[in-house]
Amino acid sequence: MHEWALLIFTVIIPSLVGGFLFLGIFHKKIAGSGHDTYKIMKLPLIVLTSLSLVGLLASFFHLGKPTHAFYAIMGFGRSWMSNEIVLTGAFIGMACITTGLAILQKKTNPVLIIITAIVGLIAVYCMASTYVVTRINGWGNMNSYLLSYGTMFTLGPILSTILIGKQLKSETFKETIQWAFALTILGIGIQAIGTALFSVSSTEIELINGVTAVTKLEGYSGMIAARWILEIVGLGALGFLVKSSMKKIHYSFIYTILAVLVIGEAMSRYVFYVLGA
Repeated sequence: MHEWALLIFTVIIPSLVGGFLFLGIFHKKIAGSGHDTYKIMKLPLIVLTSLSLVGLLASFFHLGKPTHAFYAIMGFGRSWMSNEIVLTGAFIGMACITTGLAILQKKTNPVLIIITAIVGLIAVYCMASTYVVTRINGWGNMNSYLLSYGTMFTLGPILSTILIGKQLKSETFKETIQWAFALTILGIGIQAIGTALFSVSSTEIELINGVTAVTKLEGYSGMIAARWILEIVGLGALGFLVKSSMKKIHYSFIYTILAVLVIGEAMSRYVFYVLGA
């Protein structure tokens, strides 16, 4: 599997969409708790937007040449890949506008943050649809959608929580961790459902090589198991923070949780692309 740029792109973008969605949902809560929302959200907005540009750069490496993106855009409305490129570009553009205006005006706009997240949600749908419409056995089912949205809920909330955490009062931060934990459960849970659906819907034999998708992944059983172990460990560690009575939270621990979950999601996406190799 040599599409590392594509792997990076399809892990980063859904994660950032989840990050913006989390910021939009918690904006009112943070404002109501007496915090300066601009001071709290300035760093998250800058980091999320910067990472979106990294995702954009990765997409260019996948296309081979930036000029190929122009030709792909011409198929907007007729091709899911073109729709993905246009909507992802719109998401990144909205992220830049939202962050830029926040810095210029010294205040955050919750409506713009939510709109950015909504555009991102549509972009993630187009991203998954690009694989669903292919003839590759193992991609053309609901698992492709659940995998993308699962990554969004697994990584986005914890990423935003880390970025806003140091500026929040302890009780507000504790609540954000609780919500991040709940959404991470949702993210991992829908991916588990996708895996179950994949198992029962990928028994058809491919005409090209005469094997099923499940058979194709037999050599990657160790990686698949390791991925789920990492996800469970990360989720368990996050749950520990939720239940812990510690007044001071060590951020190195949260960074480690994020790293574990990122590795798990990257391994999941690697296995996904093995199907098309």
